[in-house]
Amino acid sequence: MQQPLYKSNFELKFLARMQTGQYMGILTGSILLKFIITFMAVNLISSLIPTTTTTGYILNYILVFVVQVAVSVLNVGASFIFLKSACSMPSTIGDLFCGFQQNTVRILKIGAVITVINSICTIPLEIASVQYTDIINSISLLNGGNVNELSLFLAGSSVSSNELMESYSILYSASMRFYLIMFVCAAVSLILTLPFFPAFYMILDFPDWSASTILKKCFEVMSGNKLRLLMLYLSFIPSFLLSFFTCGITLIWVIPCLNMALTNFYLDIMSVRNKTVNSTSS
Repeated sequence: MQQPLYKSNFELKFLARMQTGQYMGILTGSILLKFIITFMAVNLISSLIPTTTTTGYILNYILVFVVQVAVSVLNVGASFIFLKSACSMPSTIGDLFCGFQQNTVRILKIGAVITVINSICTIPLEIASVQYTDIINSISLLNGGNVNELSLFLAGSSVSSNELMESYSILYSASMRFYLIMFVCAAVSLILTLPFFPAFYMILDFPDWSASTILKKCFEVMSGNKLRLLMLYLSFIPSFLLSFFTCGITLIWVIPCLNMALTNFYLDIMSVRNKTVNSTSS
């Protein structure tokens, strides 16, 4: 018997574009509200606990980690809204908080696992960020530390010109190194969390499953699908690059469309899995 086939990424994205256009308001609103809540919580921690001391930095890092885990509850709500939209069901902004009506402890356990992986992957970036800031602060021309040198350069002094070129060289090298580390950390984090992609959807579809069962089933469902998911992510890179030329305006469309494509990806792999199980049992 012929096995059912998965939808191509082109089909998933085409379907996502139609659904995003139909439910643009609720999809964008849920993503924006989740971002605002997360942003305000992180900034509140940063304002109350400065990172000027080692103790403050560690405490700040721990509390931000807690916030990231807590946001998992909102991620479940966002997944619920996108699932409803993918199934042509109406939803409200209140659905964003449906995770609080679920087994919240189970959600937090799963969120903690994913957040730990992301946090470990970003440790090199945290170190690079501190080093990058120190380098920027050490360049006097960028911090107004030597106005006379800048004036000499504007007047055509060769000495000041050499110093400016040296400062630019240091800044360029430090920036390239920082962005390279950022890219590597993001790529490693993405790859390591691919197996956990269905977790927040499964929390909604299988309310009786424990956190450990959901994580185990995630690996089973994603077996043979991780590369397909990675390619789906990579196919949105041109859209995100375009946002740089539109001052981020196109992100209002790109981010909901990406999340809708991911939702369709989940529904597709679960549909194929169910068909395969049914055909095998019959």
